[in-house]
Amino acid sequence: MGNSQSPKEVGGISANSVMVPILAVLSVLHVIIIFLIISINSTSSELSNTMKTSGEQINVATSLLAGSSLMSETSGNFILMPVSRNGKVNVGHLIAYANELENPRRGNQVMERFRGYGVADEVMAPLSIAAKDANKMMRDQLHAISLVRSVYPLPPVDALKKIPAVELTEAEKAMTDEQRLDAAERIILSPEYADCKRSVSKNVNAFVQVLRDQSDRKAAETGKKIFILRTGLWVTTILIILILIVTFGTFYKELLWPLKKFVKLITSDKSLDDGQGLHEVRMVATAYNTLLKRRDALDDILRSAAETDALTGLPNRYRFERYMLDVCEGNDPVAVLMFDVNNLKVTNDRYGHSAGDDLLKRAANCISYGFGEQCFRIGGDEFAAVVKNVGSEQIKQMIKRFREKEKEQNVSISIGYVYSEDIETTNMKKILDEADKRMYEDKQRFHAALQ
Repeated sequence: MGNSQSPKEVGGISANSVMVPILAVLSVLHVIIIFLIISINSTSSELSNTMKTSGEQINVATSLLAGSSLMSETSGNFILMPVSRNGKVNVGHLIAYANELENPRRGNQVMERFRGYGVADEVMAPLSIAAKDANKMMRDQLHAISLVRSVYPLPPVDALKKIPAVELTEAEKAMTDEQRLDAAERIILSPEYADCKRSVSKNVNAFVQVLRDQSDRKAAETGKKIFILRTGLWVTTILIILILIVTFGTFYKELLWPLKKFVKLITSDKSLDDGQGLHEVRMVATAYNTLLKRRDALDDILRSAAETDALTGLPNRYRFERYMLDVCEGNDPVAVLMFDVNNLKVTNDRYGHSAGDDLLKRAANCISYGFGEQCFRIGGDEFAAVVKNVGSEQIKQMIKRFREKEKEQNVSISIGYVYSEDIETTNMKKILDEADKRMYEDKQRFHAALQ
């Protein structure tokens, strides 16, 4: 029975030879994903900054038109109607004009801001024309206002002090009041003034359109770049998923599935197929078959080995395993309990191994007292108990009695158990694993309580 082939002679592809290149590829793909994510975030920030800067530039450019229009309207209203019907100087429009002079959106100011943006001179050509015309309009407005205020002196209002006065020529000073008012009106109603006004509107709108076209073009280019990066991210992610699926499928077929079959064969005490699966799986099968063959050869010797633990007097692991085989053949209700003595290492380290032996004896006494004859020492500080033909409530009472004895003996033992009403329909390995798991959960709670 079995295969005597040594592990060195076992064929098959090793797990390392499969995993190393796969891990290398996955590492590279993950680096690519990180790069793509960083690039997408960077490009998105670039797009956001582009749109923000473009909006700011458009607002600055349109502010030139808005300011120029407001100054033209307020100054024109004053020049055409310098006094109201009651003979008072119409200062309302002039105050609005004076306040607008304080806003940083004059022609030169706007041009200076755009130089700070780094906009090319050829792009700023329309804005430069609009700025010059707006400045010319302002000079004409101040000239016309000075002509009017020479006829109607301005009242002492602080806001009006912001309006600079233009020195009149000798010819203008020699004019009559009516002539100076007519001269002021001719300035703001002249074709040249109207041309400047239209020029400001036309060139500002043209410049704004150029800014919008540039922004839209850059936004489209950046959006395209983001789309390409996101497509690359999706492709890389899908590639990683496909690699993982293929890898999992391969390992399931060559590792997990053979191991799953091994569990059934081992439970049936049969030899394993060492000609399928990965190299490591074949090594396991070969090693197991070798051990199985040796076990068969030494079975008689093992049967005669002692089945009782010398220290506690309880049946040992070998006896436990044989007993479990007998239990599996019945269909009676069964409770399987696993125990682990707490603080055995601490006791050995602090008080010596004789104290540790005494602790194990007291633990064995508690377990036997609580659960009867079928109690076993299955490891250094591990015990097990099997109780047949009992109900779930009886098990709880037995555990309660065990806990009382535990306190009496000054012992701490972690416990976990599983109860099955029909052991024949339950996988014993699952029962043992679950009982062992619950025991370790109890042990974790014990250690957590100490912290």
